[in-house]
Amino acid sequence: MELSCPISAERINENVVRVIAFMVAAIAIACIVFSNYWAIVFLLFDFAVRAFTSGKFSLLKFMAVKVSNAFSLSPKMKDLAPKKFAATLGFGFCLLITAVFLFDFYNAALIFTSIMIVFALLESLFAVCVGCYIYSFLQIFAKKNGA
Repeated sequence: MELSCPISAERINENVVRVIAFMVAAIAIACIVFSNYWAIVFLLFDFAVRAFTSGKFSLLKFMAVKVSNAFSLSPKMKDLAPKKFAATLGFGFCLLITAVFLFDFYNAALIFTSIMIVFALLESLFAVCVGCYIYSFLQIFAKKNGA
């Protein structure tokens, strides 16, 4: 399958995105370990800031830039649009996790959180953006259905 991501003139440092993904995974793992999903609400708001705004007020982005600078990671600039799409998916996942947790569906929250951890670790450790694959699938599906 050929990868097709939304293209943007705006760029983002992939190293910062990977550090953010690592922090998301760490926070989500802590939620599972301590059986406390309230930190997912923090992720919900942080994903919303990065998905629906410039990301200027994202605490995770702020910390990731500091970490990237502290380790002198050389910038790897990538298109912003696929990362915004992935942040939108992260927002959706956090919304879903929060909802199922609030309705006491702990096993569903555990499953969805685990999936989010896998996605975040794929991005963080291997630079695999699952959002790009989902976007490509949606493009193929739309073409087959005449949209």
